[in-house]
Amino acid sequence: MKGLLSKMQEQTMKVIISKDRYLDEIKQEFSNAFPYLKIDFKMPEGIATRNFKPKTPVNQLKVGDILKDNPEGVIIINENNSIKQIAQKFADHFGLTTLFFRKSGNMWLEIKMTGDWTLKQQNESGMEVY
Repeated sequence: MKGLLSKMQEQTMKVIISKDRYLDEIKQEFSNAFPYLKIDFKMPEGIATRNFKPKTPVNQLKVGDILKDNPEGVIIINENNSIKQIAQKFADHFGLTTLFFRKSGNMWLEIKMTGDWTLKQQNESGMEVY
């Protein structure tokens, strides 16, 4: 019975946001927790490019490069959160705009129509297709 209980535990991850963290690190942590899902970040509108080259991919930037207030904190992500809920957490707490993708064979499809699905459902769907 003990083994059954441990398998039933929900997967939860803590995302630490700080001005010195690269967005790519956050992206990698998310992918490690949910291997058939991917998170990307969009450049906030109106951000000056004085800290980096204009063509620099946003994932190669530090959080402090794109957020003017350099907020720091933690976002708790649970496998029962929907994509919409997680996107809202990043937007509300840190002003970060996110895009989510699900693995489909050898392609990554942007999640738009199924944003109400939980991370667990999204990840399992990607696993089934893969």
